[in-house]
Amino acid sequence: MRVTVDVSVIGLAELYETARTGIYRVISSLVPELLATRGLNLQVTSLSSTEINRLTRDYFHRLGFGDRFVGTIALEERLFDLALRLGPVDPLKICQRGVARMFRRRRIDRVGETTDIFHSTFAPLPEFTRRPLCFMTIYDIIPVLHPEYFWDDFERDFKRILSAIRVEQDWIVTISRSSRDDICAYLGMDPDRVFIAYPAASSTLYHARADDDTVRAVLARYGIPAPGYFLSLATLEYRKNLQTTIAAFRKLLAEPGHGGHRLVLVGTRGWKIERLLEEVMEDPGLRDRVIFTGYVADEDLAALYGGGLAFVYPSLYEGFGLPPLEAMQCGLPVITSNTSSLPEVVGDAGIMVEPTDVDALAGAMLRVCGDAGLRRDMREKGLARAARFSWSRCARETVAAYEAAMAAVR
Repeated sequence: MRVTVDVSVIGLAELYETARTGIYRVISSLVPELLATRGLNLQVTSLSSTEINRLTRDYFHRLGFGDRFVGTIALEERLFDLALRLGPVDPLKICQRGVARMFRRRRIDRVGETTDIFHSTFAPLPEFTRRPLCFMTIYDIIPVLHPEYFWDDFERDFKRILSAIRVEQDWIVTISRSSRDDICAYLGMDPDRVFIAYPAASSTLYHARADDDTVRAVLARYGIPAPGYFLSLATLEYRKNLQTTIAAFRKLLAEPGHGGHRLVLVGTRGWKIERLLEEVMEDPGLRDRVIFTGYVADEDLAALYGGGLAFVYPSLYEGFGLPPLEAMQCGLPVITSNTSSLPEVVGDAGIMVEPTDVDALAGAMLRVCGDAGLRRDMREKGLARAARFSWSRCARETVAAYEAAMAAVR
């Protein structure tokens, strides 16, 4: 079984640090596990610009898998390279648009002729003259379920990606039962053609071993006065429901004896968020209590989780939800939403609330900060829950999907 995986998103993240989002973390963790899988003849490629192709190749050379990287055939690279220099732009959006245009203009026949399975982990499936079995990883279909969470043309671009899938011929890997149900309902696809491979949190980056000195040093670096804060980590955007987080935190501060708490929001600024941030800064009761760190380096994340009192994540919709899993793996109690995939991730280890219920979220925050025994119990359950997810498991589930597809066409 010969498998070729498009990992363009890794080169993109090497070029743009801000592209190191959840998709990047999934691919950069899963693909090395697949490459190390015995009996799997897997190679990686980058169907993108010359620069991203080079950066992707260098990345796998550093990992010791340089011989498993195959260069792309000639694509319309000059147009794409020009687009990358037009900033400021959304690099992930540029990559999807550029790759889609290039696929239409030039078929990647060489890849199709030398592989049994082609797996795109990010970009639209290309057109092949000789079409191998095609897999597409779809993390969620939030842009078509809730277009109001995104900028105006995102839904159109996402539908273009979905339109490249041949529902009776191609195969899909996704990251939760919730996403699988959404995908099958929207595309009208047979559930037997949609496989789940649960992601995990990096054991290197996320752990409960951060010592006090390290925590204090990291907190000082990001302007956080002391441990014991409520933490939320995500791109700061409308879908993450920060308006409810902040409203609940305001109610908590109004409770007798709780006016000294802090809320730390970690992440880059996303779409439709500027006005909310301005309101926080203009509110005398919040501006000294809410800390925006901006982007945080990977090596500092465990310490930030380690210094927290609880993790607050009332997201409106998630395909999986890596941040709550990361928090549990670092031993931080989790308060999250009872919607979409989040119950699959957190199980009974956290407190789940209706995401738009400010009173329920504030009540959960009050419970956690006022009960040390509850925090200890949530920490223990969270660590046990997080241990159920691993990248080796994700790789096994992905390989099982390949094998099932190959068996189905024999």
